[in-house]
Amino acid sequence: MVLTVLGCQNNVCIDPLKRSHADGLNKEAFVNRYRQPDSCIALSERALQYIQDSLPDYVDGSLRAMNNMAFAYYQKSDYANANLMLDRVDKAIGLRSKGMRNGDIEWVIHNLVRARLLQRSGYIADSYRILYDIGRSHVLEHNRGHLLFNYAQSEYYITMLVLNYHYRDGKDADVRTLLEEVEAQRDHLKVDYAQDMALNYALAYGWQSAGESNRALDYCDLNYDILDLGPSAYCTYHYANTLQMTASALKSQPGSVPPDSVLSLYDHARRLFFDYGDPYQMLGGTISTARFALLVSDTAEAHRVLTEWRSLKGTWKPFAAPKMEMGYFDVLLRSRLAETADQARKWYEHYSELQEHIKQSEKEDFVLQQTLADATRRSHWMTRTAMVVSILTLLLMALTVLLWLSFRRLRREKRQLEQANRRDVERIANVETCLSVMRHDVSPFIGYLRNPNLTPELRDEVLGQLLRTFDNIKNWTHLSVPTGLTFNASGFPLQEVFNDVRTQVMRPRAGVTLGFETVQQRVWGDRLLLTILLRNLVTNALQHTDEGHVSVAAQADGEMVEITVSDTGSGMSAEQRDSLFRADKEIEGEHGFGLILCRYIIKKHDDLTRRGCKLWVESELGKGTTVHCRVAMNK
Repeated sequence: MVLTVLGCQNNVCIDPLKRSHADGLNKEAFVNRYRQPDSCIALSERALQYIQDSLPDYVDGSLRAMNNMAFAYYQKSDYANANLMLDRVDKAIGLRSKGMRNGDIEWVIHNLVRARLLQRSGYIADSYRILYDIGRSHVLEHNRGHLLFNYAQSEYYITMLVLNYHYRDGKDADVRTLLEEVEAQRDHLKVDYAQDMALNYALAYGWQSAGESNRALDYCDLNYDILDLGPSAYCTYHYANTLQMTASALKSQPGSVPPDSVLSLYDHARRLFFDYGDPYQMLGGTISTARFALLVSDTAEAHRVLTEWRSLKGTWKPFAAPKMEMGYFDVLLRSRLAETADQARKWYEHYSELQEHIKQSEKEDFVLQQTLADATRRSHWMTRTAMVVSILTLLLMALTVLLWLSFRRLRREKRQLEQANRRDVERIANVETCLSVMRHDVSPFIGYLRNPNLTPELRDEVLGQLLRTFDNIKNWTHLSVPTGLTFNASGFPLQEVFNDVRTQVMRPRAGVTLGFETVQQRVWGDRLLLTILLRNLVTNALQHTDEGHVSVAAQADGEMVEITVSDTGSGMSAEQRDSLFRADKEIEGEHGFGLILCRYIIKKHDDLTRRGCKLWVESELGKGTTVHCRVAMNK
């Protein structure tokens, strides 16, 4: 199976062909990690050298090569070199290079190898602390969807199972929970044949330690099925492990298989381990075979396999695997193979020394478990306390939000009520002022029309002004009710409005001039309403200017156009300016519907364009008036 993650991608620009070559070497090394550890080491060294020479930024590739080598050295029981490679991985991960994308997963994998080494050396508390830290890191809780993650998770479960069934003798109260958890994840942990067989063996051993030999045999059968697939799946290591596990499960079922057959399975597994060459597995095979031989009273066979190991063990270092070695001296003593009493005494001393070492390790592990359990209980208490506080805080926040929303709703309702009251006041004021304004606006024209000496030309002009006054009243009425005059927005030249107004206003009286500046700006709004607005402003200016001039101009002001109507008339007081465009104020007569209509027109533009349209006046008694009107520019 292709381990695609061996070609880990990263953010550094790396030659894809060179990376592919390095990934190929790492992949081949990974495939051989169980089958041929020496080949795995050689291929990983080539990959590491190639990366150092040609791809110095390919950190993921270097981590994969070093972790491959560390595992292969572990398989060979070469602890010194395994630890050396793990230290190199530690250093590389500590640098946190930008070319490292899978550093967290490689960190887990390298720590799992270190945990295995500690287990073999009898430091089960230190091993468990590593496994505990991996669990607390939550790296394995976020599935990356690739095989490197599956491999890391599979190795984590295998290492946990080995710790429980071999180094704690299956005494962990949660061992069944762990086995069931692994089985639930089984379908998601596919990596390659070798990893499948390793996990099957760990599950078989776990169930065997839990007293369920039939379930153990089921997992052995799965391994036999894989081994039958052919050379690509065959591995001496896994075959020997499966044979030994089968013998152990059958031993737990007295009478199911003849003792000689079980002994034959143990011995076959032992010889395969000798062919494989790992001293740890060789010793394990020797102990298992000799122990069963003694169980069935075949002392000669026990002596044979023990003598063969003693002749080959050579450089096996004391305390390389205390638990295994204690089992070895236990079998030696029970086999009565000692040639002298002094030799038996030495064996017993070694056994006692190893036993003391293991007891001390188990004590440290027990203390650690108690410490972690206490920490977990405190953590749970703190978590529950934090949850209660959080819930109370959330409730308080929710209450605060509800109160705030209620306050906003009440404030909005109050504002709406005030606006409705103002509208009512304005409507009443409109009715009250309508008659007053009409009287002041219409009375002068009626007086003119009653004059028998009025010339036909002047009569026509007065009638035109009277009609425009009534038109203002009609438009103001429309604009001051919700369903009134429709706002038709468009872009148009301001000069066209100036031209229309010039033809619609009354002629200036003698001594007064009216001037319209030529403008280039285009504005956005309702052309008819703006014409009405400007016409009323100009008409009002002419009415209040006895001599001098009235001028109409415009200039751009950012995104707006400011129109000004200036006169040299009588001007007005501050109080008059404040009430000039308001229908809810008492009008003094000289300003009527025209200016009130102007206020509604400019408000309509501002409501519908949201561009900051406004109308204001600058005036001083005796010095004239300037009315400013800002409307939106058409871009």
